[in-house]
Amino acid sequence: MASVCGAYAQEADTQLQDVRGQSVMDRARPGYDAAGIRAGGFIVYPRASVTEAYEDNIYATPTNETDDFITTLRAGVAVNSIWSRHALNLNAGLSQQFYADNGDEDRFDWNVGAGGRIDVTSMTAITGSLRYAQMHEDRGDPSSPAAANEPIEYTLFTAGAAISQDFARMTATIGGEYLDYDYDDSATAGGVNIDQDFRDREEYIERARLAYNVSPDTNFYVEGQLNQIEYDQQPPVVAVTRDSDGWQAVVGSEFRLTNMARGGVYIGYQERDYDNPAFANTDGLAFGANVDWFVTPLTTITFKANQSVEETTVGGSSGYDQQEVGFDIGHELMRNLILSGGASYENNDFNSSAREDDLIGANVGVTYLLNRNFEIGLRYTFEDRDSNVATADYTRNVVGITLTGKL
Repeated sequence: MASVCGAYAQEADTQLQDVRGQSVMDRARPGYDAAGIRAGGFIVYPRASVTEAYEDNIYATPTNETDDFITTLRAGVAVNSIWSRHALNLNAGLSQQFYADNGDEDRFDWNVGAGGRIDVTSMTAITGSLRYAQMHEDRGDPSSPAAANEPIEYTLFTAGAAISQDFARMTATIGGEYLDYDYDDSATAGGVNIDQDFRDREEYIERARLAYNVSPDTNFYVEGQLNQIEYDQQPPVVAVTRDSDGWQAVVGSEFRLTNMARGGVYIGYQERDYDNPAFANTDGLAFGANVDWFVTPLTTITFKANQSVEETTVGGSSGYDQQEVGFDIGHELMRNLILSGGASYENNDFNSSAREDDLIGANVGVTYLLNRNFEIGLRYTFEDRDSNVATADYTRNVVGITLTGKL
């Protein structure tokens, strides 16, 4: 792309190509995209950023809100293979947050991961991934204890593998995923221990899909999924068992409609049964969607929807049914000036409990690409949770500016 001085309004460019087959956020921008560092059969993409933000409700409380300025330092690297067959991708990242007036909220997160593909034949492929991360729960998480004097820290290990086989116009895929959550204890401001070991758990997911390929860009499929959740601590160490088993069956499609839209949708039925008879089993509709609409060569709107059953340790609840819908907009005002925005609505209905939460979110932002090595972003985020449990309500506003460097 041209230099900053050569940036121009694309509508006035008579040579502009119709690139509605690519989203605004994903498309290549020569001259502004990081070139990476060639290392044999790999390209290395390092990046680092610093964010200065103001948040008006850092503890996500309904009253007596506490505000603060937050400095976030991030660094990461992605290493991607450029082989003609097979693939291997490695990544790592870290993030350090510093709160100006509330140092107990400071947090350090990091992660490492790898993913790859083995092309056994032109018709058969095996994929796999591994990831280990140390993270902190958001103060607004319904399962996070409000009395904790610092955010709850936990680690998450994930591993997945799948094999796919093409049969002319049909593709069969079988795979699985493993997740291991390990939560650290916390304490109250007075030093009283808040045990979190009862939340440690393992999750197992098995999937099978059969797809009919209408074209290279479009398919229709049926998919079945089994999942098992096993908590580390069982009675009599804890009062109740939270183990459960579930299944899901859906039909769906992954598609591209000329250069106007692409994405995926599915709909079906899901059920989850809990080992504890005091917990109500849950069943009902399962659906999801993620569709990019290329409104013009300069504007992309992404529609999202999902319904799922999520884990929680909120007292007396076995889990919650989550329904969410939303959209994101990206617009290239200039080749190196990108506007973004979005809104979302989420309903969380807690099983075996009267609690129900409604969450509304919105965001707007702008990214200015200085050159292929630096960019500046400004972003505002709004969150509001309205619950029938009065102490769970909160409203939060965050505004921040980010400088990113990349190679």
